[in-house]
Amino acid sequence: MQARHRLGVSRPYMVPIILPRATGLLAELRAYFGLPQADMARLLGLLQVQVAQAETGSRLLPAHARMRLRALQAASQAPPTPLPPPDLQPLRDRLLQCQAQVLRLQLRLTHELPARATAARARLSAAGALPVALAAVEAEEPLPPRTREDQQVQLTLLLNGARNEWDERSGPVPMALLRARLAGLHAEAEVLADELVKIAAEHFY
Repeated sequence: MQARHRLGVSRPYMVPIILPRATGLLAELRAYFGLPQADMARLLGLLQVQVAQAETGSRLLPAHARMRLRALQAASQAPPTPLPPPDLQPLRDRLLQCQAQVLRLQLRLTHELPARATAARARLSAAGALPVALAAVEAEEPLPPRTREDQQVQLTLLLNGARNEWDERSGPVPMALLRARLAGLHAEAEVLADELVKIAAEHFY
């Protein structure tokens, strides 16, 4: 470098790169329209990496992309067009589903499960006495060995089924869980009904 100065050769002047305003506008418009870089790249006729480089200032947008960017900017500044009325059918459908589930759960809690719980409780209460009673009968009127084995298997299945029924389907814990589910459905249906009224008032009247 010193030799160049001695020879009277000046260092080349480094021209600063001034990025066009479109570089900042690119990120702005992408955020405004909620577009990922890949989608914005397709709109501008670019690759995603070109959009990423333009946003960081390491690359200029090609002329054709700047023209499309200005078109997007004009579209963002145009007067808003009326939005289509919202489709309320999904809310109505879900409300009907909640109401139907409420009815089914109420029927189960009121009629079906109490009867099943009563039967399961009766079997569990007799769990200790039933084998003794059957053994007493067996002493007087013995069954063939195969039949007696079948009876013991059936007795085990009967008591295990009662335990499962009580623990998992109709006893106090599963009933409490169903009541909690019912309360949740009631609350959801109430919110859905309120939202339907509110959205209808805002957009249809």
